[in-house]
Amino acid sequence: MSSIIAISNQKGGVGKTTTCVSLGAYLADLGHPTLIVDLDSQANLTFAAGYDPDTVEWALPDFLEENDLAGFENTAIQSTNIPKLDLLPGDVRLAASEQILFQKAGYETSLLKILSPLREKYSYILIDCPPSLSALTLIALTAAVLVLIPVQCEYYSARGLIRLVDVVDAVRNHTNPNLDYRLVITMFDRRNKISFKVYEQIVQNFQDKILNTIIGIDTKLKESAIVGEPILTYAPVSRSAQAYHQLAEEILNITQRRGEK
Repeated sequence: MSSIIAISNQKGGVGKTTTCVSLGAYLADLGHPTLIVDLDSQANLTFAAGYDPDTVEWALPDFLEENDLAGFENTAIQSTNIPKLDLLPGDVRLAASEQILFQKAGYETSLLKILSPLREKYSYILIDCPPSLSALTLIALTAAVLVLIPVQCEYYSARGLIRLVDVVDAVRNHTNPNLDYRLVITMFDRRNKISFKVYEQIVQNFQDKILNTIIGIDTKLKESAIVGEPILTYAPVSRSAQAYHQLAEEILNITQRRGEK
């Protein structure tokens, strides 16, 4: 039975998509079949995995509103250039799906119904959420056992954490009592004193919820996204590659302690 992990932050530009594809690549490289799911209408994860969302034949919106999921696995899921790493693509139609979902009773479980049949095939399912606290984010949090929150050490990014944690608590109370969360520091600038001050504040406020791994600023990550290739293969000896390898090992330890593996 797989661990479903939502990667979420309502603030854009914090390394959410990069974390999803990079973490997924290293989990797969460590021997764990992994599915990455693009739940953002911008479809950046689909691009990062090497696909053009305008040309894929089937994507998540084709199934999100359907009750009959026959053939879903064979039509929608795409392989990547990383062995054991697959992609469930997204596209711009997710924005329209969000409006329709709000009108359906019990819509919160829509994504869980799609992913449940896949949990025997994959050890990990990672969901790249949109940069908002919307219906799409809520269906991801309802499906997940863990929310991984990428956080930049800057004032506005850290300030938005409180609201997201409040949403996690609300989901626990209404649709998913087993939901937990962890923070991972991304795009950390060691040349900037403010980064260290904000990091200290985050540690004080969240303590045991912060992962040890810190992802620093690295142009190799931006380059890998442009060419649609995970950092694992694009720059395997870079600082970012080493950091995401460490993050994958941390996630493995957390899920093992929770008894999910």
